[in-house]
Amino acid sequence: TGAVGCAEWSGPRLADVLALAGVREGAVDVNVIGLDEAEWARPMPLAKALDPDTILALTMNGEPLPPDHGFPVRVVVPGWVGSSSVKWVGRIEVATETVWVRANTTSYVLVGEDWPADRYAPADGAPITTGAVKSALALPYPAELSAGPQRLRGFAYSPRGGVRGVEWNLNDGPWAPARLIGTPEALPHAWVRFEFEWDAPPGSHVIRTRATDAAGDTQPLEAVHNEKGYLLNVALPHPVEVG
Repeated sequence: TGAVGCAEWSGPRLADVLALAGVREGAVDVNVIGLDEAEWARPMPLAKALDPDTILALTMNGEPLPPDHGFPVRVVVPGWVGSSSVKWVGRIEVATETVWVRANTTSYVLVGEDWPADRYAPADGAPITTGAVKSALALPYPAELSAGPQRLRGFAYSPRGGVRGVEWNLNDGPWAPARLIGTPEALPHAWVRFEFEWDAPPGSHVIRTRATDAAGDTQPLEAVHNEKGYLLNVALPHPVEVG
């Protein structure tokens, strides 16, 4: 969809703001509510709100937040799916019980045989929090390349922080390691760049990449079906035409 990016966010920790407000004993959930017409909201457990990496972002890449990224303030919840990072924050409410809203009952829930609704009621399925380890080539889809030596690059990401390695294969052949660029451990919530060399022969080819993170999670080759198609992170085939 193109709805993905990697930016530098800065602002106060949500934990510090909650401390100033005074969180009472018995708090369970923190619900962040936007000022948009729909009043988009996404509750999180108190422990996630107090995570030092959960912030109320005031700037993006050193500049005030652009309007479409939530000016004047948005919450940034590293590791959780993007819908959790509520834009245009207007209210923050602390509750003594689990808070149910659209974002964790009917939207952004896993619906299917593996997530029976009666187990997760009042939600339609399992509410989504943490994302999935992923990787992708930085090439058009499909791609066209000239025959001969090529250096291909891409990006990998893990919501748990720390991409341990990336592999690639050609036409469903054996997997080979790619090189990680830079020091991924320095920015555990950021994308990781990778690259590899390929002596591209003429013809139609398919390249796959798969990442493995520090927790040992590796992109699968097949997806577990859910009705809404969330968290798709299979090692997708990337067609490449070499002329």
